Amino acid sequence: MVNWALEHVPPSFRPTILEVGSGNGILLLGLLEAGYNSEGTILHGVDYSDAAVKLAQAIAGNRGGSGGITYTHCDFLQDDPPSPNRSSDSGTANWDLIMDKGTYDAIALGARDANGRSPATHYPDRVARLLKPGGIFLITCG
Repeated sequence: MVNWALEHVPPSFRPTILEVGSGNGILLLGLLEAGYNSEGTILHGVDYSDAAVKLAQAIAGNRGGSGGITYTHCDFLQDDPPSPNRSSDSGTANWDLIMDKGTYDAIALGARDANGRSPATHYPDRVARLLKPGGIFLITCG
């Protein structure tokens, strides 16, 4: 994912990058170490688990990335992540690149609602709402 981002959304673009389900934070740390550390670039990870957010913050702090990456607790299907431009409008198209390396799969395994729908049915709309026009959604599969 880091190599793909370097080729298609290089650090020189100063992109706003959101990772959904950042877990231990290693993907964003990899981006930071690959050069996404210039002023104007935003690296932000959200995770459903407070423990994961604390772990990611600790790992980033130990590896010198605490100043360049923000991690916050967020239930992606229910809550909007903070806006990268620090505005109060967190639920609109603010992100150049949204990355997911396994959260969609975990969401899809969640309990179905009363109508038998997977919670994953809400995921595409959430992503689309947060991407800037022309923005990119990068998700791993397989």
